[in-house]
Amino acid sequence: MKALIVFITGLVVFGVTFAGWVYLNGFGCGMNPTGCGGFSLNWSDFEALQIFLPTFILGAVLMLLGVWMWWRR
Repeated sequence: MKALIVFITGLVVFGVTFAGWVYLNGFGCGMNPTGCGGFSLNWSDFEALQIFLPTFILGAVLMLLGVWMWWRR
């Protein structure tokens, strides 16, 4: 049960971080004064990645830890 909780916690952290990343890119596209027909995830924006990358890594590590704990039992 503990492995499942760790995995789900990692999944939530990773998912919320990804949703925040999509929202940030969509908000940046909407703030463009020339308009925007669609947007893409800008993985070359190092300023935003400094904030989002640690939580992406934390979520992935928690998911891997949960899988490892489940596999080990």
